Amino acid sequence: MKRSPLRKHSKNKISVLKRKAWKVFSLWIRERDDWRCFTCGRGGIGSFMNAGHYISRRHNATLFDERNVHAQCMNCNLWGYGNMGVYTLKLQKKYGSGIIKELTKKSRQIKQFTEKELLEVIKKYSF
Repeated sequence: MKRSPLRKHSKNKISVLKRKAWKVFSLWIRERDDWRCFTCGRGGIGSFMNAGHYISRRHNATLFDERNVHAQCMNCNLWGYGNMGVYTLKLQKKYGSGIIKELTKKSRQIKQFTEKELLEVIKKYSF
């Protein structure tokens, strides 16, 4: 069964918008956190500093949640697999003891972005 060209075009547009939204959001996160790693405190700029998720970015419901994403150096985010022990403690200290349960519950929701939602993310987090 063939998919209609309209549906394919719409899906491609969503993926393009999602990439752009992530680009502006991740830059906003790193700026918000003053380019300082949330877990180890190390400073850095450019590609050395990532926007690291507590709940994996494969979960759309928490992808653009500001409480779920913080600046992380490559050492912590990539090679240290998020440095989850420290990340957990710092999240609880910053947002309260219920944050882990709240983010986990939110991440289990099925979320598909609309073009409008992604355009709103791009607008909100663009400088």
